[in-house]
Amino acid sequence: MSGFLWNAFVVAFALTCAIGDARWRKIPRTFTTCGVIAGLAFHFYTGSLASAAAASFLGFAVGLAFFQLGAIGGGDVKLMAALGALLGLQPWLVAMQIAVFVAALMAVAQIFRRGAWRQTLSNMGEILRALREQGLRAHPAINVRNAAMIRAPFGVAAACGTLFAVMTAG
Repeated sequence: MSGFLWNAFVVAFALTCAIGDARWRKIPRTFTTCGVIAGLAFHFYTGSLASAAAASFLGFAVGLAFFQLGAIGGGDVKLMAALGALLGLQPWLVAMQIAVFVAALMAVAQIFRRGAWRQTLSNMGEILRALREQGLRAHPAINVRNAAMIRAPFGVAAACGTLFAVMTAG
């Protein structure tokens, strides 16, 4: 498979996850599992399996840490691992840097739109207090599983990062 076709597949995968996350707030496990398998198989074929495996493992480990803190959902963890397998280490690092930046912009936009600055600052203080007192655990009320919280679909941010990484890869 040519580099162009592979990149098109990776972008299509990321966009499909973004659409599902934005519309249904869900990234199916079957889809991300297939992404990991396809990515590792492709990189095995091209001789860059170590890079893809490292990125997939790192994506899962970092994602799991954020999941434990209540910052992202389980589908986001699996998406980060799948994108690692699909992109390889260097492009994945670029994609995740852009994704974090885009996710922050999406959060700020939602806070502005809802006029929730004071509540957001109060919540941040409460989360920091809980982290200091309870360690690295999700706050019992201020976390991604609480539907009343302002949330943004990380799949959209990850797709933006993936598109940027693929377009700038040399």
